[in-house]
Formats: sequence, structure tokens, C-alpha cells
Amino acid sequence: MKRMISIILTVVMLCAVSMPAMNAVAAANERTPVVYIRGNGDGIFYPDNKLVVTQFEEVSLGGEEGVNKDIIVETAVNILKPFVLEGMLFDKWDTYGKVIYDEISPLFVDAGLDENGNPKNGTGVLKATADESVAMAKSAYNYNVNASYQFAYDWRLSPYDHVDRLHEYILQVLSVTGQKQVSMYARCMGGSLLMAYLEKYGHLGYVKNVLFCDVLSNEATVISKTFSGQIEFDAKLVERYAGQVDFCGKTGEGFGFVFGDVLNEIVSKTMNFFTQISVTDKALDGVEELYNKLYKALIPALLHATGMATQVNYWTEIAEEDMDAALDLVFGKKGSELRTKYAGLIEKIEYYRKHISSDIDGFYEALDSKEIHYAFVAKYGFMNLPITADADLQSDALASLKHVAYGATTAPIGKTLSDKYIAGVSEENRKYISPDKVVDLSTCVSPDTTWILKNAHHNQIDCLIPIIYAFLNGTEENIDTVYAKTGFKQCMVFDYDTLTASNMTADNCAELEFMTRATEKPTTETRLVSFMRWLTMVFDFIARLFRGEISFGK
Repeated sequence: MKRMISIILTVVMLCAVSMPAMNAVAAANERTPVVYIRGNGDGIFYPDNKLVVTQFEEVSLGGEEGVNKDIIVETAVNILKPFVLEGMLFDKWDTYGKVIYDEISPLFVDAGLDENGNPKNGTGVLKATADESVAMAKSAYNYNVNASYQFAYDWRLSPYDHVDRLHEYILQVLSVTGQKQVSMYARCMGGSLLMAYLEKYGHLGYVKNVLFCDVLSNEATVISKTFSGQIEFDAKLVERYAGQVDFCGKTGEGFGFVFGDVLNEIVSKTMNFFTQISVTDKALDGVEELYNKLYKALIPALLHATGMATQVNYWTEIAEEDMDAALDLVFGKKGSELRTKYAGLIEKIEYYRKHISSDIDGFYEALDSKEIHYAFVAKYGFMNLPITADADLQSDALASLKHVAYGATTAPIGKTLSDKYIAGVSEENRKYISPDKVVDLSTCVSPDTTWILKNAHHNQIDCLIPIIYAFLNGTEENIDTVYAKTGFKQCMVFDYDTLTASNMTADNCAELEFMTRATEKPTTETRLVSFMRWLTMVFDFIARLFRGEISFGK
């Protein structure tokens, strides 16, 4: 009897001792699991695991064999010869589109998809990569407030090619964490996959909170206007963009190639000089005239040669009003040979269009009916590529603020909302106008759960992680509770010296220097200074080149 009582007491004591630890694990697992969908960051491999394409900055050209710099130079020469000798001299452009395709397409042989929107030669994301975060999730003790389970996928394909596997992935995460719901967030091109998943599976109740961060899925201006052939040129915007290129080169952002910072400096100073001496307007008039002759051959040739024309996920970023023009330009009119050849791929484009992009307003209304809480994080202070009518939209250099913060009203780059506009905003809604008077968030689809960061490039994300997880780990979070947890308000400013964000005030909200550069009217003094800077740059470049201090790639 005494022995039985001892055993019972021992069991009771062990349970009492282990209870705090068990409660700690349970408490940790009460946090909502977060599933993260990246943009185009997952590597695409051949079946033998040899890398084909990672991010844009790291394109591996020429298929499995690769390609060296000499081939790139040879390709450039082959493209330029008929451009100068036939086009510029004799205005003969009939076959130039074919020349571009024949020269460029071998460099991107497996980057695109086939006529049905499927990978070529077995390329895709490694299964080990896709399974990695589920394996990580099995360690409950390592689960913390900023843990996320990253879903790997082939970002070239239609989002609907992935939604079923994404659903299975979410069920796995729920199984290993013991939770009933997940929170989800997506960046950049991942927004289209998140929207497709929510459209098909959102009604099942497995998703609690959703955050769209820098997403292109509500429209990517540059993609939309380029695919549909709506190209325009503006001298002041080109010069301003040169300053942006120069800035991004110095801060390690944006896209680089063999010349690196040297090319950034040459472009910036040359465009500044040309603008100051009033050459750019005339030059761009000629460029625009030439483009109007060429774009019907040039754009399809470039998009097909690089594979972008067949990567369905790019088509999800095209505005509904531009879609028909884009399909006609890239694949020809209905019934054409090319349109018939790519019928399977176009069917995938049209499926996404029918279910999401034709009615984005309806998509967000459906989230409300499904009791899914959603939020947006967006950045601005940079301009888009200066080749479209919308180049002066506030953006993060890739995604326009009015689209990322869906429905936001913004002043053009270099300007503020007018006094008349602000006076027309109700007293209740003026709290949503940014301190710099550039953005009105009251017109957003979700004004209380939209955060904006000024002077931040698309690549900047780390400083926003506290806001992202304060929302995703909460229940029915709004801007006030996120502010209480993080100290951040709705409008913030990014500091490149400290790589941190701070709350925006009337005193710290100035634009980056290069944004005001093109608004200054040239004078005799500025023309002279610009010329001397440009001349100094040219001689310095030549001297450095001959001293072997400049590398043109390896």
C-alpha cells in the first residue's frame, strides 16, 4: 500500500514539475503560424540540380552550357549592325524584330515556358527546397514570434498551377503546429499566388490574417504599359531617373550589369548634361518617332526572346484595361498563327483574369465576407522607368504606391496634393493624409491597415518586419494595436544612413535629393557646371580605363 502511495505521489510531483514547461510550449504554439510567399526569389533548376535562373540580378544565360561575355558582346554587335546599316541609314525595319529574337533567344533558351505555359526541359524548383520549411516547422520549441514557413514555387507559372499544392502545404503546417488557422503574407510577384489561393480556398476558414507587402498583383505599371506597347518618353523624367540609377548604384539596390557603378555614373552625368543644354527633348523626340515605327515588332520580339511573354505570372500584373491590347501585341489578333500556337498558355492567362484581375474590387470584398483580416505595406519616394505615361507615379522603383496600397491617392513625384483636394477630404479622414501631403490613404480599400514607408526602395524590407508580424500574429489587428506593439505609426520614413524607419513628421519627410534635381530650370551657370562635371567624368573614365582600374566583367 505504501509503495502504491509513493508511486502516485511521484507521478503527481513529476506532472507538477513538467506543467510549466508544457504550458510554455503550448503558449508558444498559440501564435498563429505564418506562411510566406516570396516573389521571384526561388531558384529554377534543371533535373540535375544545375541552376538556370535565380533572381533577375543573377540570370544564368545560355541554357545548360551557359554563356560568356564575348558571346554577349557579339550578340550586341549583331543587333546593332542592322539597326545602324539598314534601319538608321535606309529606314528599313521590316525584319528587325526577327533579328532581335534570333540573337537574344539563345541566351534565354530555358527561362521561358512552352506554348501551354509549362516548364521547358524539366526545369523547376527543387523538391527539397519546397519541403524545407515544413520540416523546420516540426520543431515546436523553435517556433517564435517571427517564424514563417516559406512556400517555394516556380514563379514563372500560373498561380493556379500552385494553389492545390499550397493548400496541402498549409494543412501540413497546421498539422505540425497544432493550430487551426494560419496567417499569410506575400511580397512582389508572390501577391498573385496569394490572391489565387484565397479566391479558391479562402472560404474554408484556414486563413486568419493576410498581408500584401510590395505586391505587383493589383497592377505593375511598367509591366502593364510595356506589354501593351504604351511607351512614352519625357526628358525631365529621364534625367531624374538617371539620378535614381546613380543613387541606387551607390546604395546597392536596383539592377546592375558588367559596368556597375561606372555605368551608373556615366548615365547620370551624361543625361544631366544633355538636359541642361536642352538636347534631351530633341533626342527623345527622335527616339519616340523611331519607337512608333518599331514597337509592334520590337516589344513582342524582346518579350518572346527573353521568355517573359510566356511566364504567366507576369500577365497577372497587367491592368484589366491594358490586357486586350497586350494580348494582341504579344500574340497577335484572335485567329492569328501565334495566337493559335499559344492557345494553352493564353487560356491560363484568361483563367486568372476571369477569376481575379477583371474584378479586384470584388476580390477584396470577398475577403470581408470570408472574415479574413487583410493589410497592406507599401513604399514610395522613387519613380518608375521613364518610358510610360505613368512614370511619375509614386513608387518603390518597381511597384506603384496607388496599386500596392490598393486605391491610395497620390500626388505625382515632386508634387503634393493640392490645397483644394485636401480641403475636400472630410475632417474625419484627414488623419489618413501623410505628413508630407503626398498620400491620401482614406481612399484605400483598407485605410486602417495600410502602412507606408517613404524613400524606401522595393528591396528594403527588414525595418518593416515588426509591423508585418505584429499584424500577422494578432487577432483583428488594426493600426492602433500595431502602433502600440511596434511604436510605428501609419506613415514612416526610411533613413539610408542607419537603414532604419522612423515615424514621419513635417520635419523629416523631404524627398531624396535626386527627385528634385530635374525640376530646376537650367541657367547659364548650371549649364557650365554640368558641362565641366561631364567633361571631368569623361577624362577620368578614360584615364581609369587605361590604368586598368575599370572592369567590364569576367
